[in-house]
Amino acid sequence: MLAIIAAVLLPPLGVFLREGLSTAFWVDVLLTILAWVPGVIFALIVVLKPDLLPAGWRRQGPARVR
Repeated sequence: MLAIIAAVLLPPLGVFLREGLSTAFWVDVLLTILAWVPGVIFALIVVLKPDLLPAGWRRQGPARVR
């Protein structure tokens, strides 16, 4: 729930809470710098549907806590 709220208010924070410092985080930082709306959309996709991301963009390591 916190990640969803963060994804709307500050998109990179929402992605960071879900994925950590992954490629998806840096992509979202770039999208947010270019325009806020694409950053929010991407952050919501990462938080709500992480399986849509390419495998290399996801955080590696132990299972995520949901």
